[in-house]
Amino acid sequence: MKKKLLSILLSAAMAVSLAACGDTAGTEGSTEVISESTAESTETPDGSEESGESGEPAEVTAEEIPAPVYYYSFDEADGTDGIQPTAQDTAADPILYAVDKDIVYIPGVKGDAVYTDGVTGYKLTDVNGVGDTYSVSFWMYATRFANFMPTVQFGPDVHGDATGGQHYLNITRAEWNTDGAAFPCIWAYDELNDALWPAWAPSGGNEHLKEWINIVLVVDPSNVSVDGTMLVAQLYVNGEELIETDADGNVVPIHVVTGTMEPSDNFDFLLGINYWDSVFKGAFDELYIFDQALTPGQVKTLYEDGDPTVAYEEPERVIEVVPDENAIATLGTTDLTAGFWTDFTEAYEIKDGETKEVVLRNYSDGINAWDNFVTVFTNEYSEAHVDPNSVASEDHVEYAVVRADCYGWGYEEGNDEFTWSWANWDTWRTQVMVDADVTMTINRSGDTLTINTDMVDYNGTSNTSTAVIKTTLTPEDPCYFLFTNEASYVELLSVEDALVIVPDENAIDTVGNVDYTNGWWTDWTESYELADGATRTVVFNNYSDGVNNWDNYVFMFTNEYSEAGSDPNTASDSHIEWAAVRADAYGWDDNYVATYETSWGDDWATWLEAMKSAQVTMTITRNGGEIVMDAVIVDRNGETFTNKTTFTSNLTAEDPCYFLITCEECYIEILSVE
Repeated sequence: MKKKLLSILLSAAMAVSLAACGDTAGTEGSTEVISESTAESTETPDGSEESGESGEPAEVTAEEIPAPVYYYSFDEADGTDGIQPTAQDTAADPILYAVDKDIVYIPGVKGDAVYTDGVTGYKLTDVNGVGDTYSVSFWMYATRFANFMPTVQFGPDVHGDATGGQHYLNITRAEWNTDGAAFPCIWAYDELNDALWPAWAPSGGNEHLKEWINIVLVVDPSNVSVDGTMLVAQLYVNGEELIETDADGNVVPIHVVTGTMEPSDNFDFLLGINYWDSVFKGAFDELYIFDQALTPGQVKTLYEDGDPTVAYEEPERVIEVVPDENAIATLGTTDLTAGFWTDFTEAYEIKDGETKEVVLRNYSDGINAWDNFVTVFTNEYSEAHVDPNSVASEDHVEYAVVRADCYGWGYEEGNDEFTWSWANWDTWRTQVMVDADVTMTINRSGDTLTINTDMVDYNGTSNTSTAVIKTTLTPEDPCYFLFTNEASYVELLSVEDALVIVPDENAIDTVGNVDYTNGWWTDWTESYELADGATRTVVFNNYSDGVNNWDNYVFMFTNEYSEAGSDPNTASDSHIEWAAVRADAYGWDDNYVATYETSWGDDWATWLEAMKSAQVTMTITRNGGEIVMDAVIVDRNGETFTNKTTFTSNLTAEDPCYFLITCEECYIEILSVE
């Protein structure tokens, strides 16, 4: 329930001591549970000086909280006013859209909490900005985290649709430190104001998974960064402030951009979801938004008002079979009652040396591991819904039968090898396969069939298996594959020739891996000089899996030369990154201003498919501080796409400029630079 301008006076008399600060000099990125003012001086927020005995931080007493501008109890009895279940589809317009879905409630730290299932999050539709003085407080419980996954994200233009520039603050989990992933991290962005993009993370690898945790962010516009461009925020976890110090004992400030709480007709306040990243799974409770900077005592009150010992209760999952009208074939029945060997797809031929890619969706009852799709290999063609054995000739051969649960028959015993990524079969059976998006590649080579399967569950988690089967096949034998099932409903979405990357021996450089496993900022081409007034043309091949639009080539513009495979940011102390420009008409960096003209408009799905295998001719022209990038993209079917980017940065005509290519989860072959 949303309660606007509600005065809540919580009495609190208990005094709580903050943990004493030890000597941090010489430590590496330590976290101190002290106030920022104490870390730098003994001045209190009101300007007076105060300290405890022996120089320790003064005790913090819980104080009455002010009236919030917005308050959501998330109690079922209070109703659903202003809470909109929201889904994400990066290929759709709009990307975030309201869904007709019931809000799920579970026990929270105070009354009920709202549950997010990893598929949809929530938008608080009645919330607008309150200005640069604000505090946001909420409780949450995370059962699953992914990099940059949002918990609370808000801003006057989160996606940049209204202004052409993204503007937001995200409280997220990130992998920014050497100790491992951590939460809470603060990431803010103002694309139109010098592309300010501050990020802050606590040291240590604590993600706070599977525990109730209270987060309070306090922003006071009187606290500004040293250069005056950003605000300095305070972050509290369970009533105590997080303070990071560097190796010299200096406080590492939490910078946020101004205007993230600016009122706007395009304001988003999102829970567990944003426009780009994986959807949060867990629960939220007791959310407050104030137009005041809370004191440490008021933060204590908010924490003490909740009960973090409440047991988290995962709601029972209801499986809803939603038939896909684009399916080319279906198996079984939507009530999941089909018996084994009662329904079949058409058989598809696979010749020696070929690889086929199959996409299907599997719904099952989760009772037995074998209640899923089954792949059958024979020597003869058969039609859909026809038992292949019933129309078999006298020469019929069943080379192999391979189940989804890594079991098979029809070949000589011991001629199989199964591997799988999941450790818990109960989870795979009862959670993954009850509703899984499946991509399968089937390769035939001599007498060997290799089946690689990727099963993505409703959390977006990949579960992979590989089956290598030796059969009686010879290169001359005909071979077909088809699908059957048991106690499940299977939709066959596509059967195509798989994209096989054949490295070009004439490539002068490569970036990434052919299996698309390279992470961001892990590989780079040599850099090439771009003199003022010059034009250079780069021809390269781009291979990707077609899942994320950012998993393609990225051009980086810097002020110095760097070798192939060398991180350009380590070149020298005077290194400058003028700009970064992605394949998907997006970019960033200092004073970066850009315009984009693409031929595909909002049809990102078609463009993503094209980028799975495309040859790109990129013509780059520099005129002073302005750089124009003209890309002609030709996909594997001969279709042509164009993308023109024009940008300016801090680069001037006198500055040196180089460009290089990097990428994430893709493979790039540089054919020529002229």
